[in-house]
Amino acid sequence: MSALLPRFTNVDIDRVLELPIELRTEILDLLEEKQRRLGLEKLKAFKPYPWQRAYFDAAPNNPERMLMAANQVGKTLTAGVEVAYHATGDYPADWEGVRFDFPPLIWALGVSGEQIRDVIQDVLLGKLVDKKFTGGLIKPKQVQRFLRAAVTGGLAKDVYVKHKHGTSVISFKSYSQGQAPLMGSKVDVVWIDEEPEDREIYGQVQIRTLNGNRGKGGAMLLTMTPELGTTELVNQFTEKRGPGQFLLNATWDDAPHLTEEKKAAYLARIPEEQRDMRTKGIPILGSGMVFQVAENRITCDPFEIPPHFKRLCAIDFGIDHPFACVWVAYDPDTDITYVYDNYRVSGATPPTHVARINGANIQHKNKIPVVYPHDGDGREKGTGDALRLQYEMAGANIVAKFRNPDGGIKREPGILDMLTRMRSGRFKVFSNLKDWFSEYRRYHRKDGMIVALDDDIMSATRYASGMVRTHGEPVTAGDPVNQWYPDLDI
Repeated sequence: MSALLPRFTNVDIDRVLELPIELRTEILDLLEEKQRRLGLEKLKAFKPYPWQRAYFDAAPNNPERMLMAANQVGKTLTAGVEVAYHATGDYPADWEGVRFDFPPLIWALGVSGEQIRDVIQDVLLGKLVDKKFTGGLIKPKQVQRFLRAAVTGGLAKDVYVKHKHGTSVISFKSYSQGQAPLMGSKVDVVWIDEEPEDREIYGQVQIRTLNGNRGKGGAMLLTMTPELGTTELVNQFTEKRGPGQFLLNATWDDAPHLTEEKKAAYLARIPEEQRDMRTKGIPILGSGMVFQVAENRITCDPFEIPPHFKRLCAIDFGIDHPFACVWVAYDPDTDITYVYDNYRVSGATPPTHVARINGANIQHKNKIPVVYPHDGDGREKGTGDALRLQYEMAGANIVAKFRNPDGGIKREPGILDMLTRMRSGRFKVFSNLKDWFSEYRRYHRKDGMIVALDDDIMSATRYASGMVRTHGEPVTAGDPVNQWYPDLDI
């Protein structure tokens, strides 16, 4: 009778319920068998999204690949599929990524034994039931044997997988074990799922893969949602990426399986300050952020500043750190402050900085007003002149030393004023200011105190935002900053 059954789809359920009980039973049996077979062929059934294919295809020229992605988009499945291909040798015909024509040694690293069991092992091998794995990308019959982990129940330590050219090994390791288990081995593939807090772990596995793939260099896969914020590792891939390093970002918009209903349900459970990280894979510093405000709430498209807006430039001198300045414009009609340009550089001289500050302005009356912090009154060792004086002599229109509205210079009142304006929609930043947002994401507290490292632009922003209403002036001739051509090197 099976051959006579119609091909029912999900929308035909009402028709199925109208059939005789015998026919309904047979249909259900067939559907269960189909589901069982699909469960055993997950790897073959996988169809990559365009961004997943891009991640795979980047492997031949990039030994290190970071997938920094939002939650629920399929980042763990992406790396799991590639690892399963390598472990079994069952590459699809259109595979453009790295291939191993021998059984590789594979490491899969996770935060803890429980996380490895419930996430990494689950996607690769499925659940361990009655001494047998089932439900993963790698079929049960391909698992030749495995050794159990000593501490975590249901977790394997080493899994031996049937490969087309022998037996490959997948070894699971947790960050909680420290660096000792990572030493002394030559590894062909390493998959790191979620970033380790111990920054030395990534360096250790880098070394292990140098001579992998029979001396040609192994493959490193890192899949993560950047919950630790803009760490050194994140900064390496986002700001300092070198040859052989590849970064791919995937957001909710890249995941067709996330319906609008699902996204709305997930979003309702996410704290506002975490939404960019959870939905876009944008790194933040969690509860340690100084400004716990989502970037999309303070970002605006660049526009031509109207002539009646008050403008001000604030500088952070950079005595033992980079020099920085920030330009802001204040709209007195709406009480909104706009950050529309920034500049940060090390090693340059005051005349160079002033040329950037003044931009196209030649006449003093047209120069943008500048405020400076209290350390500008200190004497420079080489000349004996105050820093402020050197900038005035170079042509900067310095009008005041920074003061909070209460007359003090402490950091927290200015931070509170900025935060209040951000939350009320009265503080906006031009979207093209990459350096500004880079510092914004890293600006954080530790033990309640602001970490004063790499905060040059943030400091200048605080000075400018706090004083633009009282010391800013309309600049009607010769714009002080080439805001419409942000890439112009002045």
